[in-house]
Amino acid sequence: MFDHLRKDAAKYADQGGWYSCPGFWIIAIYRYGVWVYALPVWARIPFWLLYRILHLSYWLFNIHLWAGSRGSRLGPGLFLIHPNNVYFAPHMTLGEDCTVYHEVTLGMGHVVGPPRIGNNVTIFAGARVVGGIEIGDRVMIGANCVVMRSVPPDTTILPAPYKVLPRSLSPHARKVDRASASQTPDA
Repeated sequence: MFDHLRKDAAKYADQGGWYSCPGFWIIAIYRYGVWVYALPVWARIPFWLLYRILHLSYWLFNIHLWAGSRGSRLGPGLFLIHPNNVYFAPHMTLGEDCTVYHEVTLGMGHVVGPPRIGNNVTIFAGARVVGGIEIGDRVMIGANCVVMRSVPPDTTILPAPYKVLPRSLSPHARKVDRASASQTPDA
């Protein structure tokens, strides 16, 4: 537990230190929960109660992350930047030295099972990785991407480029154009 926490804390050195970053404390509570669930059942109860009380702080950030046999498996060196609205599916695995931004969902999808994410993966804001897919090592998933298929290592995933559609295809624009055409006097 403490080796993982040291590696997690090292990721926060550029952010002013681990002690002032809520992302570190969220991970620390998770690591504590993993340690608690590794204890024998008879010795677990008082530590489990403390874990459950500390886990209530996740509601402030809308984080869904559980330790234990049905929880997620997170590798050391996890860096949560702006830890708000992040969902980690039960039984999903996240490798070492990963970075996760806010509004990220790592959950279930059309492919049965939770995602398996490799080492040194960066998942930017608003991304969704869903289903029993595998994300390779050193992958960058861009903001607002929806990943539903496995991704090979050393890949960058970007969202589809936006397209500007002609005004005639917009029902709202057609209604405005008709209204303005009916108000103009004919010459």
